[in-house]
Amino acid sequence: MYIKSNRINLIFRLTYLFICGFGIVRHLSLSDTVRNINMLSYFTIQSNIVCFLVMICSIWHSFMSVRKGWYHDYAKIHLFLKGLALLMITITFLTYNMVLTGKGFSMQDGFGAGLSLNDRIVHFIVPAMTWIEFLLFQPKGSFGKFAPFKWLLAPVIYFIFIMIKARYVSPATYGVGIKRYPYFFLDVEKYGVAYVVKYVLIFAVATLIIGYIIRTIDFVLGMIYTKVQKFRIKRRKAKMKG
Repeated sequence: MYIKSNRINLIFRLTYLFICGFGIVRHLSLSDTVRNINMLSYFTIQSNIVCFLVMICSIWHSFMSVRKGWYHDYAKIHLFLKGLALLMITITFLTYNMVLTGKGFSMQDGFGAGLSLNDRIVHFIVPAMTWIEFLLFQPKGSFGKFAPFKWLLAPVIYFIFIMIKARYVSPATYGVGIKRYPYFFLDVEKYGVAYVVKYVLIFAVATLIIGYIIRTIDFVLGMIYTKVQKFRIKRRKAKMKG
């Protein structure tokens, strides 16, 4: 249940890489260090960067397949990282739409929620293209039973990173524009430890559920693909005998 055409693969992935890279660059600045520190603290930007890097690996796979003239299998670590990237960008999409938009959230100063082209690229277009790439171009049945637990490592590391960063952002630095907490639900000083822990636990459970939804879709499509392939082989053998 996936497209094996190396050239179509390559064209789509190059387009994806350009759009994803464009969205990341639009959020950064060559001269504004404070802006870059703030932007790189967002899970949104980090998930887009992970997608960008994983897509480079996928493009290399497509390029080598085109060069060799035949389709070759993915490395296990590559498929694991593709699943991780898909989970991270799905969390980005869902969090933005289900948690943040109602709070008037925007990563761009001077823009309302959902009005910035930059926000649309990293919160909508890249997640949609990542799912398209997964459904159309990735071999199915690739994720193990415990892959979602391993993918959970990404948001856990992110949470630890934000807490450490917040701990060492001094009032003076905070005063020049560096945000301690990129998202309101991580703000321990404002809302308290219990509030943040509650959100963290909710996100952890939600992340596992989303991870297993992805794994189930992958497993089911893999089973369908296997059955279709077996049916085609039987039909070819029947024709040869006939």
